[in-house]
Amino acid sequence: MFKQILTGSYIFVFLLVSSLSAHAQAPKPTSPSSSPSPQVPGTSQTKVSPEELQKFANSIKQLTAIKQGAVKQMADVINKSGLTQERFLEIYKSQQNPPEKLKRAMTSQEKQQYEKAFTSLKSIQEQADTNMQQVLQKEGLGLERFNQIQVAISQDPALQQKVQQMIRS
Repeated sequence: MFKQILTGSYIFVFLLVSSLSAHAQAPKPTSPSSSPSPQVPGTSQTKVSPEELQKFANSIKQLTAIKQGAVKQMADVINKSGLTQERFLEIYKSQQNPPEKLKRAMTSQEKQQYEKAFTSLKSIQEQADTNMQQVLQKEGLGLERFNQIQVAISQDPALQQKVQQMIRS
């Protein structure tokens, strides 16, 4: 069971995070996060108001629920495809990285199963991406601001604790 969830999460990461990372790569906040010098807590260039921190925590709760739902849907699609999750992932990796060879050749039936499942996974990913963007809009945070707050939180243990408390409550 845990291995299935882990594999499903792995596929989710490949599909969903790639689209979100593309958005996150576009104008990156100018922060010392990519700098080798450590950031002293509380000196982050990004100021985060208590209201924004609450919006961020609310967003995280909702984004986590969306991600978990998408991972479950994706695992279900793969399980119903006729391929094992391991075989699907092996084929997926070989498709993304052509030099990576399959342990055994893909049959025409596996190819059809893979393509049908992949199309469904893409649809689930697109819906999850849309839902995640809607959460950020509803909370009044754009993706760029969300990422800026995330950087500030990652550099400040006190903010990390506050967000964790807000998420739990």
